Amino acid sequence: QQVCPALRPRQSAQRHMDEIELARLASAQPAQPRLDYDPAPCACAPCSAYRACVSPMFLVVWGIVAVNYLPYVVWYPLRTASWSCCIVVFHALVGLLLASYLMTVFTDPGTVPPEWHRAVAADRRLAADHRYCTKSGLYRPLRSHYCSVTRRVVLNLDHFCPWVVNAVGFYNRKFFVLFLLYTLLSCSWVLLTLLPSLLDVGALLAGDAPSPLPSPLHSTAAVRHRAVAGRSPHPISGFGWGPNRYMVVAMALMVDATLVLMLLCFFSFHAHMVLRNETTIEVGHFRDTSATLPRHSRGTSETLPRHIHDASQGPSPRFDVGWRRNAESVLGRDARLWLLPVWGGGPAGDGRKGREADGGGGGSSNVSSGCGGSSKGRGSSKGGGSSSGGGRSS
Repeated sequence: QQVCPALRPRQSAQRHMDEIELARLASAQPAQPRLDYDPAPCACAPCSAYRACVSPMFLVVWGIVAVNYLPYVVWYPLRTASWSCCIVVFHALVGLLLASYLMTVFTDPGTVPPEWHRAVAADRRLAADHRYCTKSGLYRPLRSHYCSVTRRVVLNLDHFCPWVVNAVGFYNRKFFVLFLLYTLLSCSWVLLTLLPSLLDVGALLAGDAPSPLPSPLHSTAAVRHRAVAGRSPHPISGFGWGPNRYMVVAMALMVDATLVLMLLCFFSFHAHMVLRNETTIEVGHFRDTSATLPRHSRGTSETLPRHIHDASQGPSPRFDVGWRRNAESVLGRDARLWLLPVWGGGPAGDGRKGREADGGGGGSSNVSSGCGGSSKGRGSSKGGGSSSGGGRSS
């Protein structure tokens, strides 16, 4: 069929416009799906069968607090001004300890948001740049791992701690570090203030000379207190610590001394990791070489450039952004709230991107390094280890 001569120029122009549009679409970069979402609000950690099984550890912690509280506040008969100040400090430290502990237990450490997983799964290139977890059926963001105890992917997983009956991850790591700090300070305070009295009572019960250490039992106010109460000025008279109570107090101080020795190392270890932007799983696994993503059920195996680091091998210098910004990633942006067990807006970031040292505050969201390993709460971390039963990476 012949086309009308009057329509030929119009068809030619339309064909030319179509070719230009096709060329533009072919050269245009495909739109990247959105991977930056607002940080999750403070939420309660979900329950699981294993958390219910290890829940007696919750009672053990409260039992240790009670064993220290009885001799320090209830059984100690002196109410001098100096000892009253000691009791006020003791209550402040124990209150911060219990608040940090409860926040660690009940705060959700964070997991993969469904919208983030759908955005990655919808893009072939992003799917190839992220690890796919066959156990959870989710793509894992940078530095996240599967916890076999809670049976979920945890953002920035450090380890699973049976003492807090929860996984320590992005949103509750601050409270775990504060729990270690205030446990160390509380036990140290009890040892420093109660140990001299314990030594004096033990020496007097045994008929020996009193301890040369300064003790509230021998203060002028203590002698006056016993005189007003109609008791003998002798320090042991009417003190109320018989052999049974004395043994309870001695065992409590032995537990405190053991905890102090352990926590001096354990808290220093975790504080060092916070300032270096590391986790227990990552310690000792750094490898600054070209990383190869393993073949998984979705996406293809690709060799990443040298500057892109495989997070399964541990922390990379690209994530060490200075001690302050590293601390903000765990403790939050407001330094006034760093030592308080409050949410305060949560840690800096969203737990799905690394804060890079090359100038980016949020890291690359579409070329995030693969996250290796899964955490198994019944082991200890291969790299750093954890005395509280940290997760094991595989």
